[in-house]
Amino acid sequence: MKNPLIDFLSVALVALAGCSQGTPGGQGVTTTPPHKPPLYGEADNTFNLSAPRMSTTLHQGETKVVEIGIERGKNFDQDVALKVAEGPKGVTVDPASPVIKSGDKEVKLTFKAADDATLGDFTVKVAGHPAKGADATIDFKIDVAKK
Repeated sequence: MKNPLIDFLSVALVALAGCSQGTPGGQGVTTTPPHKPPLYGEADNTFNLSAPRMSTTLHQGETKVVEIGIERGKNFDQDVALKVAEGPKGVTVDPASPVIKSGDKEVKLTFKAADDATLGDFTVKVAGHPAKGADATIDFKIDVAKK
């Protein structure tokens, strides 16, 4: 017999483990020791991207909006151009060249699956490119399902 509390805690732990799994970007990114990220928020002059933690289900012939957010560190006020890597066959994203403007906190991407889009679970990779500094990356899951 299963304990519902244990099941719930297991799911919650898996969901929380996916937090902030991307790489930071911006001029303030450093990988040389002694690199110590702040305990809370973003390091000075850096940014991080955020995406849905749970898989987004997209049925063939359907359109869904996915928000890609940005967490900005102190002194990071640049626009960030996003590049969405090629996803499953038959799934398109609009706009093709999204940008998170300096005062914005997210951008909405519209994913559209064709009637014959390839079925399955896919990882979509998004890279954020600032005018100066390193790129940031984030992955999220899309499940393309039958109509």
